[in-house]
Amino acid sequence: KQWYQRRVAITAGEEAIAEEKAAIESLQLAGDIFHIKRELVQIEIEAEYRRRIKTVHTEVKKRLDYQVELENTKKAFIRNHIVAWLEKEVIASISAEQEEANINQCIASLSLLAPSQ
Repeated sequence: KQWYQRRVAITAGEEAIAEEKAAIESLQLAGDIFHIKRELVQIEIEAEYRRRIKTVHTEVKKRLDYQVELENTKKAFIRNHIVAWLEKEVIASISAEQEEANINQCIASLSLLAPSQ
């Protein structure tokens, strides 16, 4: 009977040792799991940072493209306005006598170029 009680006590001690070893391994694995989770969080933070940087880049590019188009439109408007103004002023500066003299000169030039019959 004493022998049996000793054997039971030894078995219980061995089981307790095995449980303690399992608990120690579990704690070591928990540390590894915590480290892995920390790395995953860092990866998620980096991914979100990169997504936001891309969004900022896209939005800034849109605004810059808009500014370039705005400047090009302003330049085109000014150019068209200046051309129209110059054309109007040139036409207004030609007097009726100058126009008639130009037409007569053109007719004379055409008469010289035309073959005589």
